[in-house]
Amino acid sequence: MAQEREDLIHSLAKSMGMGDAQKAKYTSNKFNTDTGTIFANGHVISRGTIEQAKSYFTSQYKKIAEKDDEGAREMAMLYEVAMEAINMMVESVDASAQDKPQV
Repeated sequence: MAQEREDLIHSLAKSMGMGDAQKAKYTSNKFNTDTGTIFANGHVISRGTIEQAKSYFTSQYKKIAEKDDEGAREMAMLYEVAMEAINMMVESVDASAQDKPQV
């Protein structure tokens, strides 16, 4: 249902000459395993930026994971969730690349 709605919006936008720019505006947030990019809120987030985020969350996690403070442990857990989510996305790209035949 949601995909049909997006297709309809894109079709109408295209007929009005707005094409891919309009489609990007209304496309759901998603991770493209072929390119390693995230499409979120009308933005394209590159693999490099994703790697920077992974590095940031990893360094923040390391800074506070060992502290003997409940609040710090909770923040460390949030950083760990972010790190793992990014790892799952990046690993899916790496696995997808390995499955493709080399030319």
